[in-house]
Amino acid sequence: MKVNDLGVRIGGRDEAELLLSDSLFGMLQDTVKLEERVTQLFELLRESVYHYLLVIFRSPAEAEDVTQETFLRLYKHLHAGEQIENARFWIFRVAHNLAINRLKHAQMSELLDEPAWEEIRGTLADSAFDPEQQLLQMEKLQRLHAAMAWLSPQERQCLNLRAEGFRYREIAEILGIATPSVQEFLRRGISKLTRTNHG
Repeated sequence: MKVNDLGVRIGGRDEAELLLSDSLFGMLQDTVKLEERVTQLFELLRESVYHYLLVIFRSPAEAEDVTQETFLRLYKHLHAGEQIENARFWIFRVAHNLAINRLKHAQMSELLDEPAWEEIRGTLADSAFDPEQQLLQMEKLQRLHAAMAWLSPQERQCLNLRAEGFRYREIAEILGIATPSVQEFLRRGISKLTRTNHG
């Protein structure tokens, strides 16, 4: 586990909260520019936001575009003098809303297309695994890809946000649904994945 100069776990929820907490925000206001704070948050959370959006869009290009737009919104929000209590939650909520708005306009509901699937597989192939390990990883990835096809968009989103460490209540707020619905989507999603992987 990596720890930054302030003794906070790097890449986790704690560091994101610390970067925009009221006390630290006041201390850093005179010494660190707004652009640098947003860049730090971008470096910390970009990959997580991108992977969440990839679950929604099934298109690396769309996911990257909305990720960029999310952090641009963060910059504009802070530049306007607005305060953010929970940076990580705010970023995921904005990313989700941007994605839903884009989906409504484009009506994108198809599963991951082959070029996007090959792009994802290509990034995983560039790893330190030996050929046998790579083959095993690819087989696992193929099974996961097949299993994901059986999940509803809500089940995929809930599972992805839960994997990011969000609580049920936070997932409900991000997705704009009731907490019991989150519980049900997670239960059904896990059940489908378990059946597919063992069936």
